[in-house]
Amino acid sequence: MDDLLSAETFGTAGADVQYLRDPQEAFYRLLGVFAGNSIVVGRNPFFEPKAKLDSRAEVPHSVGSADTLIRIENRLPGLLGSLGSVDIEADCRLCEKVTYYSIKGSPYSTDIQTPTMCSIPKAQRLYSDSLELYFSTPPANIDPSTFKTRNWYWAVRAQFVLQGRGGVRYFPAPEVKDPTTYGPAYAKANFNKIELPFWADEQTHKASGNE
Repeated sequence: MDDLLSAETFGTAGADVQYLRDPQEAFYRLLGVFAGNSIVVGRNPFFEPKAKLDSRAEVPHSVGSADTLIRIENRLPGLLGSLGSVDIEADCRLCEKVTYYSIKGSPYSTDIQTPTMCSIPKAQRLYSDSLELYFSTPPANIDPSTFKTRNWYWAVRAQFVLQGRGGVRYFPAPEVKDPTTYGPAYAKANFNKIELPFWADEQTHKASGNE
């Protein structure tokens, strides 16, 4: 917010932030400051280890049988009202982390494998300001005979697409002093980097509750 004000957005912006002289661009960056993009990866509160198919159950089986809940949220719908609609694009991948141990029990090497395809959720719930995705996460595996452990974790990328009278805008917006604009290079989620514009990730946008 301080950067936006110091840039004198609607006045004599400095040479490094001339793009903010465009009122629509300035408004877009202002929305980015207050968008409140967040990702929570945690235990599904509706999880039932022995969930059974029951058409009369209050919680659907696809929800109750999933032990992990990924919630992707932002404040844009509340900020905009009827000025535009917001769609959420999400890509969640179950990564495997293998840690190798010496004969004395000290870890000496770690191998992380990220799938090339997104995982399909068991269930999903869409709200005006958020998307909930339900998954099953394998338990950690310890194999003393091979001196290694296997753990799984979720890598998440999410993009919020605003469609309004001013055109299409993508969130998270770049930092105020970052002149980056949306283009083909940002059309797909990048799982090799974090803290990128236009895509929220579970580390940079971690919200309270992430495990």
